[in-house]
Amino acid sequence: MVLLLVQQDLRQRFTGNVLGAAWAVLAPLLQLLVFAVVFAGIFKARVPGLDERGYVAFLALGMWPWFAFSEAVARGASALTDGAGLLAKVAISTWDMVAARVIAAFIIHGIGFIVVVLLLALWLDLISLVWLPATLIAWVGLAALALALAQIFAICNVFARDTQQILTYLLTAWMFLTPILYAHSLLPPAFSGWMKVNPMTGLIAGVRDPLLWRDASTVFPWTSLLVAGVALLLAWGMHRRFRPHVREFL
Repeated sequence: MVLLLVQQDLRQRFTGNVLGAAWAVLAPLLQLLVFAVVFAGIFKARVPGLDERGYVAFLALGMWPWFAFSEAVARGASALTDGAGLLAKVAISTWDMVAARVIAAFIIHGIGFIVVVLLLALWLDLISLVWLPATLIAWVGLAALALALAQIFAICNVFARDTQQILTYLLTAWMFLTPILYAHSLLPPAFSGWMKVNPMTGLIAGVRDPLLWRDASTVFPWTSLLVAGVALLLAWGMHRRFRPHVREFL
């Protein structure tokens, strides 16, 4: 059932578009271009040890996992309210409905990520494709955390419809509080505590650092993976607790 829901979600997203599935890569590329022009071109943002082109690679390798994560959480959070009509007619698992959107988001942005990494490898000598498989562990952690949060917010959105609006602001704030646009080392000491408890710090580093700096120490972001696992357990418990009431409120 999950695979059917994933296929349906992918078809709905690209049906009617002139460029079809190409938007899966083009849309994030355009957003990345804006960030690159603003931060690298206008504000002259840099990362220690990297020039302007290196910063663009730093930005791309950090932004793409975030694109996947944030879209998975946001779209997953609205899955139950968007699918209220289907839930009223068909006995579909509410967990599967949310999971399908999360999986679809990671499929789309996972393909886009591979394309971008290949382009960066042709453009820069910094990128090492040998390390690409090592990023899979962090990607699994990202997907697990996204699934957990999407399930939690999807339940909340059923009972409080302004959850979706609140989530948009939370994700925006979370992005700027995660070392995606800047290097962790550039932050003042006052923020070191937050960076340690922020699970996205380790997960983003687990994707970016092996490719950019061949840093094997970030391949297993244990703390972030533990947080993702605990979050999944909490999400499953919350889902089981409120599942009987979801269809009533929808």
